[in-house]
Amino acid sequence: MRITPHQIETVKKLVHCHFGEDSDIWLFGSRVDDSKKGGDYDFFIETSLKQPDAIIEQKIALLGDLQTSAYFEDEKIDLIVRRRDSNFDIPIYSIAKKEGIRL
Repeated sequence: MRITPHQIETVKKLVHCHFGEDSDIWLFGSRVDDSKKGGDYDFFIETSLKQPDAIIEQKIALLGDLQTSAYFEDEKIDLIVRRRDSNFDIPIYSIAKKEGIRL
């Protein structure tokens, strides 16, 4: 897994701040493969937030906070956020959970 302990702590702290302490986070994509180099940070977040507007607001705020933090400054970050109680399902949700690493 190509993410530092400081980056993990930063992500967890900021995700819990924006999406609640009960939010779950996975790192997925190329950063889970130690044999690769570079690549963006792909995070999948499950939240108990229910209002789509609130989720969008928090996603934008989280992205801003991550990209201005010392540990992610100028890094490319992709966030996928899913409401925990939603019936809506797309393949990336299960791929992120199956192939990713829960933080």
